[in-house]
Amino acid sequence: MRSWQSLESSFRNGLNIPIVYNCGGYESTAILKKLDGVIDIYLPDAKYADENTALQLSRIHGYPEAMKAGLEEMYR
Repeated sequence: MRSWQSLESSFRNGLNIPIVYNCGGYESTAILKKLDGVIDIYLPDAKYADENTALQLSRIHGYPEAMKAGLEEMYR
């Protein structure tokens, strides 16, 4: 069972506590939209605001744009 499915099941069974989402800062906005109304506090580990740094240190293409879009969705 995926974590969000476990969380959803727990809520249906009466769980009523604040939920903190500790993430890597590289989540897709589609996933974040599914979590809307479930997560109370987002705790992203946003690493790079520079494309070259992301490529050099983590070999990730498009990280800054994806991370910024994710942060905007979390803030919304």
